[in-house]
Amino acid sequence: MMAVARGRALASISITALAVPLIASTSGSAAADTARPPAPPPNHRVHLHSAHGVHVDKVQWIGTRQLEATITPTALGRSIGVRIIVPRNYQPTPRRRYATLYLFPGTSGHSWDWATSGHAVKATRNYRLITVTSDIGFNGDGGSWFSNWVDRHTALGKSQWERYNVHQLIPWIDANLATIRSRDGRAVAGLSQGGYGATELAARHPDLFTEMGSFSGAPEIDRDPDVRAGAAVVIDGTMMGLNQVEPNAPFGDHVSNEINWQGHDPAWYVGNLRGVGLWFATANGTPGKYDDPVTNPTGTGGAGGIEALTHYSTDAFLGHLKQAHIPYVDYDYGSGTHSWPYWARDLRRFLRPLMRRFAHPSAARKHVYYKGIQTRWIEFGWRVRLHRPQIAFTTLSRASRHGFKLSGIGHATVTSPRDFSPGRAYHVMVGSKKQMIRASEAGRLRVAVPLGTTARNVSVKIAS
Repeated sequence: MMAVARGRALASISITALAVPLIASTSGSAAADTARPPAPPPNHRVHLHSAHGVHVDKVQWIGTRQLEATITPTALGRSIGVRIIVPRNYQPTPRRRYATLYLFPGTSGHSWDWATSGHAVKATRNYRLITVTSDIGFNGDGGSWFSNWVDRHTALGKSQWERYNVHQLIPWIDANLATIRSRDGRAVAGLSQGGYGATELAARHPDLFTEMGSFSGAPEIDRDPDVRAGAAVVIDGTMMGLNQVEPNAPFGDHVSNEINWQGHDPAWYVGNLRGVGLWFATANGTPGKYDDPVTNPTGTGGAGGIEALTHYSTDAFLGHLKQAHIPYVDYDYGSGTHSWPYWARDLRRFLRPLMRRFAHPSAARKHVYYKGIQTRWIEFGWRVRLHRPQIAFTTLSRASRHGFKLSGIGHATVTSPRDFSPGRAYHVMVGSKKQMIRASEAGRLRVAVPLGTTARNVSVKIAS
């Protein structure tokens, strides 16, 4: 289903009253795991070893298709859990590779939640799919909000969570399992705070994922004033109430570091998501099909109000996608609360289009577009390094072997993909300045682009 109309009346909800219930609403139970002894199945060839800054502390098989690993990534400096679900008859060979879904829990969640409460093992039974669920915080606390924390000196340590998720978790999984090690074989999804994280990771790293799913997520946290007010209260609440750290730890002060909040809100740069499959599911917070206080106790209490908040955030975000003419799927199922029976159903519904996407990848991009606040990044083979007086957005657009446009401040060095003849000299026009640039032995062109102290758009043309 494509977008449906959503109301704005939810802005009147008392957000402060809902911040605390959010903390306890998404956690699963570990009872199903702790009751079972390790049972390594002889037909599985999974041997996890330390790599890419991830130290493997402990591995335990749960049943016949899943294992729980305790790891210590250098980006975090503390141990966390990762649950891995492998396909039936998993047979790693050089010619047999499997797609991977990175599936995140929500606030106060654990790595095993999707297996014990979301029935992910059963849901993925008939698919050639590796599913990876990592903790998003320490010991079921308020979560990381998926960023490299501005304050690296809290009681929780350096907490460089984006570095962990992107530069350590994914390469570690690729080094240990028979994965398709490219964007076409990788997806990301999550519920609640994990839905925000899935959207943010896909938007900041669109070359890593071909599909993204948000289940009762908060894909926008800053752009619209009403959403910004609610998100700030919720994020501050998880930081102070659960993590026992200052409220500004992940993104910085909302006034002096507003640009960093913008840089971690996908709504400010939805253009990065063009070409990524986008799938959203939310309800309006009123009791629905699965809201029975006996069979679904988590659907009582504040779960309805929390769902209304995530509905509102999703509504705002979809408005920006629509304005940018970026396609998406919106599964707005009306009545329903912020609880596991709905997320388990969301996962089942998401898997079919996901597997179709893996079977039929999107066409390669003719032009590359990317917007971000980082001082250095690599997307779709394009490398940008910046020197600038303060943090700001930089946008690379219309990038191809014929040139590109760069907007922002400071001074940039842009290095192309391997699209050129090694050692050959090319005529390059940077703004109004002509120059000859010789391609490296790897076939890359390295172009210096002066942007200046105020926002400027510089066009670069490359003659073939």
